[in-house]
Formats: sequence, structure tokens, C-alpha cells
Amino acid sequence: MEVASGREVEFSSSSLQIEPLKAAHLPWLQARDQSVLLPQLQTLLLQGWLGQLESLAPGLMNRRQPLTMVASEGQSLLTFLVMRPHNRQGSCWRMDVQQLTPPVRSSQGDLHRNLFKQALLQPQARSCSWVVRCSINDDTQLSVLRELGFQPIRTLCRWRPSQADESGTMPRQRPAQPEGINWVALDRRTVPLLWPLDQASTTNLQRQIVDRHPMDLLDQAGAGSGVVLVSETSGDVAIAGLVRQQRSDNAQVLELLREPAWDARLHQALPWVLTSAAAQNPQATFACNSEDTQLKALLHNNGWTRLDDELLLGRSLWRRQNSLRRLEATRPLEAMLGRLQPQQPPLPTPSLGDR
Repeated sequence: MEVASGREVEFSSSSLQIEPLKAAHLPWLQARDQSVLLPQLQTLLLQGWLGQLESLAPGLMNRRQPLTMVASEGQSLLTFLVMRPHNRQGSCWRMDVQQLTPPVRSSQGDLHRNLFKQALLQPQARSCSWVVRCSINDDTQLSVLRELGFQPIRTLCRWRPSQADESGTMPRQRPAQPEGINWVALDRRTVPLLWPLDQASTTNLQRQIVDRHPMDLLDQAGAGSGVVLVSETSGDVAIAGLVRQQRSDNAQVLELLREPAWDARLHQALPWVLTSAAAQNPQATFACNSEDTQLKALLHNNGWTRLDDELLLGRSLWRRQNSLRRLEATRPLEAMLGRLQPQQPPLPTPSLGDR
């Protein structure tokens, strides 16, 4: 059963309940020994209330606060899904799923299917594009997302730096700063320099779905982020950068951006930069394009450990609407000619026969 009342869309069955996060859900965490998540859900609940205030004046401000959906059986929280704008103009939203406990009376596929469906029905972001991250090994979630119209747009692999040398006893020596290489913070001055690398690191389909602008990169600044600059005759040029992935969980993931052509200066610059970033944010892992063989070889040769692979999937409402317009424009020629009306009665056809 679905209940649509103003700003809420809920789903309930005999065993599975999906609804927006409410204050009544918080005591369930303590009863199930999940109190470690209590501060996170309290923050999400407060942000959800602020988001309701934003929705009262949609013409005055874009929604910036997240919306959280929870799936439960009885008084047991199974999963929660956080939706938040993926860009500043709110044209693309991101979904992050965090599993608490597996369902007992429902299948995992039914849980994901109904949870994602209800998220897509929320009126706050009904006319937006969507992105979601998923483990490349989670066949159930991937199948549900593909069923709902999501398509893969990028595959990323995560790495962790090694804190010891090959013997495992001595800390790895920090590389020296290469000559002519500068590592600067990500701010309003350096964002225009990094922006071309951000665009070059993504596919055309991904750029259409996420609909980002240069200032959106400022939302990915933080500990460990920055830009690798080299001085040339035309001025400072960015050859690589690190930005924080926008995630709703507590994982600190720094994503490496670079231009498609491999710059030989990266052989010396990246080991120093990545070690410096890891020192600034010891809890961070690092992500790069799974198809970037040169970068993966560099990380492997410097003793880094590959953790896992994540798939970024996207769903674009704009592309669906545009395809419908293209279909309308491919009608048969007879149908288009039939709309032409003669401006005067047709003239008689002359006869060439004997008179």
C-alpha cells in the first residue's frame, strides 16, 4: 500500500515498512544495540526537518538538506537510504544506502526494490537526475538498479596506502618534494585550474547526468584534497588533483583526477602528493578510474593495497524525455505530407491523346 500525503510517500506490506525517517525510529537503535548510529541518524533527522522548511519556498532557494528513508520490519531498522543534492543547483541527486541488518520476512531484492522506488517517488526530487554508488559484487542491488533505469557510467577502484616497508617493520620513507611541483589547497582560486581535469576524467554521459559546474568542486574540498600545479610560461597549470567523494557514510575517500594523456611528471609528483594527502587524512582511502592502468601500476609499485571496486550508476530523466521527442520527430513521411493542405483547387491534367 502506498500513501501519498503532501510531502511524504510511504510503502507498507505485511512485513516491510518504508517511510521517511522519524523521531520514533531512534529508540529502535538502542533496543537493537545499534546505538553507534544514533548520532548520525539524529543529524539526518534534523537535516530532514530543515529540508521541509526549504520545500516551503522552492522558488526562493534550492534544496540543500538531505532526505532519509528507512526500511523496517516490526521495530527493527533494516536499511536507511540518504538522498541529497549532488550539485548546487539541485538538478541531480545522489542516493547512499547503508545496510544495518538483513531482512527476516522479506527478500533482499524486495527490500532494495521498494526502498529505491519510494525514494524516486519523493516529491522533493521527482524531476531530477540520479546517481548511486554500488559495490561491483552486489549482484542483487545492481539488478534492482538496472531494473529501475539506472545504467553504469563509471567504475572506480579504491586503494589504501601502506604504512610500512616491504619487511613490515619500518615506516615507509616519505618521498621528497619534486622540483617544480607544488601541492596547493582546493579553493576558489584553484577550482578553475582543476575544472578541466574534472571534465576530462568523466564521460559525456556522466557529465550530462551530474550537471556540475566549477563551483561544485568546492563542496569536495577537505582534509587531503588539493591540486598539483606546475609552473609553465603561460602560468600555473594543474596536472592532477584530489577531491573528496561526496558520501553520506563515514568513509573518507579521496578521488584522483587527471587528464587522459599521461604526464611523465606524475611519476615523481603522485607518490609525494598521495603520501602528503594520507598524512593529512590518515583515515582516507584513495579512488581512481578502474581503467587507468598506468595509475594503478604506479600505486601497486609504491606498495599500495587495492581494496575494492565501486560502480557509479546514473539515471537521467532529461535523456528519457529527449528520446521521446526524437521518436516523435521520426514519423513516416506520409504522415508529415498529409498535413500539407493545397492552397487552391488542383489544375486539370492536359491530355495528349487524339482530339
